Amino acid sequence: MNIIIVGAGNVGFNLAEYFSALGHQITVIDQDKARCELINSRLDVFVVPGIGSSPAVLAEARIDKADMMIAVTSNDETNLLACNFAMQNGVKRRIARIRSPIYTTYVPNVSLGQTGVTSLVEPEKGVVDRILQYVELPNVLETANFQSNRIYLRGYRLTEDMPIANKTLAEIRQMAESSPMLFVVIVREGKNIPPKGNQVLLPGDEIIVIMPRESFPSFRELINSKATKMKKIVVSGNTLTAIHLADALKPLADKVVLADPDYDHGHEAASMLQDVDVFHGDSTDAAVLEEINVKDTDCFIAAGDPEDNIMSCLLAKAEGAKMVIAIREDDRYSGLFDSIGLDHVINTREITLNAIIERIQTVSIGTYLRLKSSDTEVIRVMAGARSAVAGRSLRDLEKTFRKPVVIGCLIRDENVIIPWGGTIIEKGDEAIIFCQKEHLKWVHKLFNPPVKE
Repeated sequence: MNIIIVGAGNVGFNLAEYFSALGHQITVIDQDKARCELINSRLDVFVVPGIGSSPAVLAEARIDKADMMIAVTSNDETNLLACNFAMQNGVKRRIARIRSPIYTTYVPNVSLGQTGVTSLVEPEKGVVDRILQYVELPNVLETANFQSNRIYLRGYRLTEDMPIANKTLAEIRQMAESSPMLFVVIVREGKNIPPKGNQVLLPGDEIIVIMPRESFPSFRELINSKATKMKKIVVSGNTLTAIHLADALKPLADKVVLADPDYDHGHEAASMLQDVDVFHGDSTDAAVLEEINVKDTDCFIAAGDPEDNIMSCLLAKAEGAKMVIAIREDDRYSGLFDSIGLDHVINTREITLNAIIERIQTVSIGTYLRLKSSDTEVIRVMAGARSAVAGRSLRDLEKTFRKPVVIGCLIRDENVIIPWGGTIIEKGDEAIIFCQKEHLKWVHKLFNPPVKE
């Protein structure tokens, strides 16, 4: 597949790296010459310096030969215009990252599809969705939603009081009754345990479970986590994400406070938000945190300047906030942040990458998610026409899967299937698979063997 990526920032660079490694023909466009030189030195891709919305630059990038365009510059207008020119040149799939709500807010008789965009990625919306997952299920270790939030992945550490503690996976399947879910990873004392039917779950085990959205209430019962509202949540920041978060968190808390360091922005936020207390103050100031009684806060979320978010969370934690969440634009020092007491660090780059990758469902997509609690990675692949797994049941494939590979779910004609031993994989099925990094290429070959010349 011939893919043009407009924008060579963190997201664009990682997309180019992913798809190039899978054998696709990649062209990267960026107006920063230093960034272009860096990509040239690190990746086997074709690089075109210039503005991605320039017809001449797009022609140099051979847009008339492209199968897909992914526009991820920091400028919404550039992304939209690049997709429009791609449409005019017959490019079938055109993905744009859009940040401003002026383009995403619904207006009658106006459609971004008419501008040339076939798939839209909104980073702020993805960040809000991820944070809601952490607030919805406190103490969760891993969380991710797939297939437009129709598939849930959740990780939890077992305790003695949970109904599933000291039960086998077979017994838990019976306890779940009509709520399908699959235990795909078990980590015990730092080691992965095969999730077999006779395996007993012990207190202290870390588990990863994948399930349809409808099974989530049953999962909560199995881990003894009732759905309850928090008493108070504080959101800090003068960003659009902070406003969206404050509004989205209202159903999950009795009281939501937005602490905005910018007076004018805070005034605008107050006019947009109902039932949210807007407070003017900088959350990197301990006196401000004391004034908003952060010690009584169930959850503190720093959604302002990425460089200030870590400090705000550390101060809030020191003042007594029960859970703190910081938003970052990269994953540098993530291990350090965990060790110094931050409960969760949200990586906007990773969320944007995953959102784009999920929209590209007709190709093998490479790494989809890397689990923090084990050396397991999550990928999503399609069983191609020449796939060695198509037409075979999971039970038949046990000998083929000599390597530690778990098929977590199948997506068939938009239906979500939690598989069991008798489930047969069909051509065109998309599978969410859990395996170790060294087995990624083997899994791809199994589902999509290379064409022999």
